[in-house]
Amino acid sequence: MIGRVAQVSSACMLLLSAGCSGYFSRSIPVTGGAEHEATRRIVFHVVDAEGNRIDWSTFRQLEENGSVGYRNDALLDSGTLLLTRTGPLFSSNGMGDGDPSLTLPPGASSLSLAWPESDGYSNLIIALPADGGTYDFNKLAAAQVLDDIRVSLVERPWYHPGTRFVELHRMARTDYARQRYAQSLDASVRAEMKLLAQAGVAYVRAHPNTKDWGATFDTIKGGVAGLKVEANLYPNDGWLRICFDPGVKPRYYAAEISHAHALGLRVVGQITDSSEMGRISIGAFERRTREYVGALRDVDEWETGNEVNGNWLGSTSSVVAKTLFASKYVKEHTHARVLVTLYWELGTVRAANAIFNWAQTNITSIAPYVDDIGISLYPRQSPMGEPFDRIVSALHAAFPRQRIMITELDYDAGRGWWWGSQDSIAQGRRAVAAAYQSAIMGYAYSGGGTFWWYFVEEVVSDNALYRTLKTVYTKMHVGKAAALHRLP
Repeated sequence: MIGRVAQVSSACMLLLSAGCSGYFSRSIPVTGGAEHEATRRIVFHVVDAEGNRIDWSTFRQLEENGSVGYRNDALLDSGTLLLTRTGPLFSSNGMGDGDPSLTLPPGASSLSLAWPESDGYSNLIIALPADGGTYDFNKLAAAQVLDDIRVSLVERPWYHPGTRFVELHRMARTDYARQRYAQSLDASVRAEMKLLAQAGVAYVRAHPNTKDWGATFDTIKGGVAGLKVEANLYPNDGWLRICFDPGVKPRYYAAEISHAHALGLRVVGQITDSSEMGRISIGAFERRTREYVGALRDVDEWETGNEVNGNWLGSTSSVVAKTLFASKYVKEHTHARVLVTLYWELGTVRAANAIFNWAQTNITSIAPYVDDIGISLYPRQSPMGEPFDRIVSALHAAFPRQRIMITELDYDAGRGWWWGSQDSIAQGRRAVAAAYQSAIMGYAYSGGGTFWWYFVEEVVSDNALYRTLKTVYTKMHVGKAAALHRLP
């Protein structure tokens, strides 16, 4: 099992030993500052990508990507990543031309927020100084990401860095040494994303046939043709996730499941989508569970709760009761696996619905019946990006007996934070698909994914998104262990 280990590959050791003394450990907050204040207020000096000092109004516009009210800044406990406060940032002078500021809570805290880099919007999780004062925002952020890279390398002694990662990492360290912190932050975020993608390729090449590769069908009207698209895309280890519609009898899906199995696909059955969970009573949900599980005996895995921490699912007690009943029922009446999916949410709604807060409070009773913990990720609605490694690692720490997966992924239209292309949703989809399909594969405890949501509508045989997904799959399956030294 790959985890925190002392041995590091020689290539990683060279990277770790080169110019890292100025970065802080993930577990130790930055201290000091030029202007200490009697209060615990922190004031940030921020520059944009061109190095121009920006004020509060411009900072807010960048964070929101120009969509007023579309923000996700939050304070987290640095150790657990539990959200402690939403919307902590304010203008230092109460007006639009002040500096971004916040008041430090007790204990070690981190600031989480969306921030633009050249590849798009990434979430940042930045350890905050222990003392009030004025600090360089870009320097803190760049140091944090460089330290995230250091930890990622330490935890992957088997990873031999590819050329592009080495180039980006060198750029980030050089710019940091030259006090070009905005440029260092940009290069380090791109380096971390490249590291995660390359590590996914390396891991699957060295451990073939250990991951699931999935697609979601929100409709089966395409019949066998749609199934063949997925079977051709993932010929050895494909999984089909079917969203069972409300008011539909299970026999409607029986033939589709049989066809999927005949094509070599295994099946995840979603008892109900999160959009329907709040509309169905506990009693009706229990009846639906009994009906579907009893009728569709050859389903390989049941998703007993979808996006369970979402604030649109109804009362938390009802969601927990439904998910617990279904998870326990599946385990007591079948040999199928059980999946519960969490929605990636951090800072856009109240703290109780943030991914780690909800999981810590509500999954204890459900976890004994669960095999896989999934992440539903819509980067345009809630970006992740650079802290992906920390998020997946934290989920594993919280659920050490379960596999961690991405079980729903898409990049939807509408307002939000872009990734891959500011002007093209199609290009953004391809960038998101390539990044997260690769990154989730690089862990011993990962089950894979990513179960692209609008697969039937968006992935057509040999279209651009199909080719992107196929390229990721092929890259991981044609290489040998000896090819790990030749990562792009």
